[in-house]
Amino acid sequence: MKYADFLRLNPIWEYDQVDERVWREELDPFLPAKIFDFHGHVRLKSHVPPKEKESVNPSNPSVGLEEFPHEVFAEVERRLWPGREVRALIFGPVDPTMDYDAANAYVAESAKAHDGWEALLVPRIDDDAETILGKCRAGGFLGIKPYWRFVTHKPQNEVTLEDMVTPAMREAADRGGLIVTTHIPRAGRLADPQNIEGLRRLCTDAPDAKIVLAHFGRSYFPEAIGEGLSLADLPNLYPEFSMVQDWEVVEAVLKSFDRSRVLFGLDLSVAQLKGKCIGINGQRHFFTKRPYSWSAHVPEGGYEVRCTLFAYEMVRAIRRASERVGLSCAEVEGIFWDNACGLVEAVKEKLA
Repeated sequence: MKYADFLRLNPIWEYDQVDERVWREELDPFLPAKIFDFHGHVRLKSHVPPKEKESVNPSNPSVGLEEFPHEVFAEVERRLWPGREVRALIFGPVDPTMDYDAANAYVAESAKAHDGWEALLVPRIDDDAETILGKCRAGGFLGIKPYWRFVTHKPQNEVTLEDMVTPAMREAADRGGLIVTTHIPRAGRLADPQNIEGLRRLCTDAPDAKIVLAHFGRSYFPEAIGEGLSLADLPNLYPEFSMVQDWEVVEAVLKSFDRSRVLFGLDLSVAQLKGKCIGINGQRHFFTKRPYSWSAHVPEGGYEVRCTLFAYEMVRAIRRASERVGLSCAEVEGIFWDNACGLVEAVKEKLA
């Protein structure tokens, strides 16, 4: 893709000497030759009706893009990780107003357009188990991506995992050995005891499912982990680090969980922004170079901010944690590639 076309389709992209230095000095020597991004969204603008105003909710940040086609997604990955082979697990938007059929069909087509890409289905909240399994087999989906926003009869902070991952979804995931990528609901995130209990029930109800804990339960800072490390005994729970940029969180996971189950993910398109996610007094804050309604930022004309990409901050955190716990090269390769590949192959074998 020509750079001019890329910027036209993805005007939020910004890469400067700060990013180039971080890549050259810190990340290029650390990262393995292959990277599997286990968390990404693709969509066209026709899939979701336009909103009257931009979201101010950091749990559903709007980055000002009407769409994020798979070609742009692939180009972002190429520019983030020069010289690396990249695979991705993708899914559509998580919006209850979306055109489910069109969005899911596009995700399936997008995965087939790139070697090694895989897809998850965004199910309707009222789909039964047979419908979910039928859609997965017909479209080549390896699992499902439920989300709290599809539970419309409760406020966000009252939604439970049982509401979000319905009995039909659990049955389908268990029967098909599917991936279930979960985004933890409720303000307390993983530190909420109700979420801890819900995750344990989910893993127990669907022992053959692969429960991927996106953003490590939204544990973007150590206080948000709560009793989450107690879940390390669940053999079908897979911690995933998308948007986690705190090395202490990563270190805690690497010390507690089986490292062969830890996964790397980005959460594009938002992961390409320049900034950092930090915790202050038990509250998560996104700091961004550009102004967004859901972030803290320097007003235009203020002092110059030297920050790198969210994506690079994630790898920085993994690198520092890896060094502190003494991860081997094989274990690092596992986090960025082997663990995801093994999980994908296990699902394909069961679903066939």
